[in-house]
Amino acid sequence: MTSASEPVPRSKRLLWSVLLLVLAGAGALWGASGLTWVGQRYRTPFGTETVSGATGAVLRPELVPMALAALAAVAAVLATGGLLRRLVGVLIALAGALLAWRAYQQISGGWFTHAGGDVPPGSTPIGELSTQPAGPALMALGAVLLLIAGVLVVVRAGRMPAMGARYSAPGAAKEQQSQDPDRQWWNELDAGRDPTQEDDR
Repeated sequence: MTSASEPVPRSKRLLWSVLLLVLAGAGALWGASGLTWVGQRYRTPFGTETVSGATGAVLRPELVPMALAALAAVAAVLATGGLLRRLVGVLIALAGALLAWRAYQQISGGWFTHAGGDVPPGSTPIGELSTQPAGPALMALGAVLLLIAGVLVVVRAGRMPAMGARYSAPGAAKEQQSQDPDRQWWNELDAGRDPTQEDDR
């Protein structure tokens, strides 16, 4: 049992698990944007038939920007810490929740009103729209992954190390300090020593 004065142990495994969740969520959204979600057969004025389909990027234009934003969130989680990192987690969770709600609307059948695409003018639709569930399901998966990752960042941000300068290798940190005279002065003062005495010797 740790006391309140002891520092909270940091877990790199937790950090990388969250980053993998965000990356997987971004990949799922990107994949969903490229799949065909709905198709429609048409009879053209020339007596031929053609099929027109709409991809996730057409029906849900936010998929690609959300995927890119998730990739940017990976860098933000790595570079930040404390309250700022929790704010990033809130944004990730909100994005996941919004996408999950829209995926639910999609799967429940509220969005399939047309297949889109280019068809010759005067073409008439044949039969009903054909839907492909893989795209909406992949969108839902990406949304859930982002939601879980965002909640983990908000709740466990204090247990994730910040990959900044203060977590660099000890040798590199000492070398950086030795090349910065101002930093050396502050370190001497923090240690309770007089930095001017060393200069006089």
